[in-house]
Formats: sequence, C-alpha cells, structure tokens
Amino acid sequence: MTAERQKARDAAARVIAVCEVIAQIVAGGEDRFLEDVQAQWAAEMGLIRIGEAVAKIPASVRDRFDGQPWRQIVDMRNFAAHQYDDLDPRRVWRTLTRDVPRLRAYLADVVVATIAVEPDDAAVSRRPEGAASAREREG
Repeated sequence: MTAERQKARDAAARVIAVCEVIAQIVAGGEDRFLEDVQAQWAAEMGLIRIGEAVAKIPASVRDRFDGQPWRQIVDMRNFAAHQYDDLDPRRVWRTLTRDVPRLRAYLADVVVATIAVEPDDAAVSRRPEGAASAREREG
C-alpha cells in the first residue's frame, strides 16, 4: 500500500471511530443532548477530531472522492475549535444526526474500500476493524 493510501485509510478509520462515539451521544435523544453540556462538549470535540482527520486525508484522495463537502468539514472543525462560544447546540445536533452518519457511511462504503484495495488485489476490499457496510447496518 502506498504511503498516500495508508495515510488516507488511517485518517478515514479515525473519522469512522469518532462517528461511532457520536452515534452513542445522539442515542440519548435531542432533548437530553440539549440539556447536557458534557454531551455537547464531547460532540463538539468529536467534530474537531473529524475535521482534523479529514484534513490529513491527502488532497489527491479527497479530490478523487468528491461525495463529501471536505472543505466544509474542516471549516466546521475550525469554527468549533476557535468560535466555540458561538456554537448553536441545535445546529450541532443537526450536524450530528444528519451529516455525521452520512460521512461515516460514505467513508466505510466508498473511500476506505477503494483506497485500501491493493492494485494486485482488486477483488478484495478491507475495512477498519468493526466498520460495517451500509448493507450490513441495514440488515
């Protein structure tokens, strides 16, 4: 595996892991989230970690996989890290429940599977341990 592919795969695996933690946070429901400052801060840190990991995916890889708003993901990280007092918990909730699951599914089903395939092993795709495909999650 090339260094670029490995870097992209590692970053994608980090994003997927954070998305799974965020899924646990939102499982408590919106009302609980809006009342729980610790959950809000944890979620905000999750968004920061996602943005950091996305920024480490080489631009050449992000350019090949344009199904996500990569720049907006990094921008959200910057906003959460530097303008945290201006974060609206309801907007964060929408991001957590709408955008984060889409990003996780995209990375699991498209990016990780594609970049992890060795040229001489095109019939096999590898996912990070514990990452299920969309089909597996639905079933």
